[in-house]
Amino acid sequence: MRPRFKLGLTVAAAAAFLMGATAAKAETQTLQQRVADLEKQVKDQKMSIAGSLGLDVHGMIATDYLYNFNSPDSHTNQFRVFDTDANSFTLNDAYLYVARQKEDEALGFVMDFDFGKVAEGLGAGTYWGSATESSNSFELRDAYLTYKLPWAGISLKAGKFVTLLGYEVLKTYDSFNPNMSRSILFGYAIPFTHTGLLFNVPLGDMFALDIGVVNGWDNVADNNDGKSVTAGLSITPSDMVSMYVAGIYGPEMTDNGHSKRGVVTVVTTVNATKDLTFVVDADYGNETDAAGPALTKSADWYGVAGYAVYQVTDKLSLNLRAEVFDDPDGVRTGFQEPGYGPGVTAFEFTPTVAYQIMDGLLWRAEYRHDETDKRYFEKGDHMIRGQDTIATELIYAF
Repeated sequence: MRPRFKLGLTVAAAAAFLMGATAAKAETQTLQQRVADLEKQVKDQKMSIAGSLGLDVHGMIATDYLYNFNSPDSHTNQFRVFDTDANSFTLNDAYLYVARQKEDEALGFVMDFDFGKVAEGLGAGTYWGSATESSNSFELRDAYLTYKLPWAGISLKAGKFVTLLGYEVLKTYDSFNPNMSRSILFGYAIPFTHTGLLFNVPLGDMFALDIGVVNGWDNVADNNDGKSVTAGLSITPSDMVSMYVAGIYGPEMTDNGHSKRGVVTVVTTVNATKDLTFVVDADYGNETDAAGPALTKSADWYGVAGYAVYQVTDKLSLNLRAEVFDDPDGVRTGFQEPGYGPGVTAFEFTPTVAYQIMDGLLWRAEYRHDETDKRYFEKGDHMIRGQDTIATELIYAF
């Protein structure tokens, strides 16, 4: 009888163990299911909220590392716009985009924000009424209303928005420049943003006109009593060739309405093949009463940049930029070398490779050489005429 008792006990214990394991498994599955259901509910709720509000929400994070072979004592790269930190990892840009723009609605809006080096660069150049915001790493890039007028397809933009001028852009979640670093023209020849009114007027299949009135260059609050006029004409004669001619004219100096600044840029794009694109960006600027000891002489600046963009595969692209920029009076660079007078002429050459690792994730690497006709660049504790850097970048966008 004793052996049967033991066997019965063993079978009962085994059955209890199996029932416990099955119950534990069922409990584990239930927990996993609950987590999955919760995640789905959150996702559905997010989509429901976005759908109810009609909002488009996107973002981007760009993280860089740059090495300067000159190893400047100031740890600063010269002739750079946002990638100014030498031999350092940097948060180039953390970008957030929020908008409501519906095809069936006349009124909409766009707001986007920058955090990091891009924000610092924009803030340092933006006048908000009492000071710039170079002391922090947050900046409101765009904030404008859009309105579709009830005739001729004309639309209105009112608020703060990026400039019409030049080829390169402040990158967004769906628009990057071919190269990591910004061109000299982007940083020194043209403005970043404007605040005011801008109309877009379609003119048939080949032409479209942008025209508006703004406070001036990077001025949320005007720094003088005058306003500037900005305009751009898009010309698209074929799928292969397009051109955009843009300009701005008006008083830009602080508390000086007599001096006038005018800039014209011409961007020509040629799609040589489905994989190869060439772009030329030509800029010319002039400002009256801006140069000379008595500030009575007109000053000029001009430059040209050329780009070649080759899409090797769906994921791999090779990009090349070469440009020259001349600031003979030093009004844009503020440069004056003792014994050599004001002004500087600069050249740069930048090859870049980009690889799409996966949807939303892009890796880039570039080499850049800058050269000037005067000693503009730091090498250790002294000045020379050249600067070489290498850099790499990861961009995640959604």
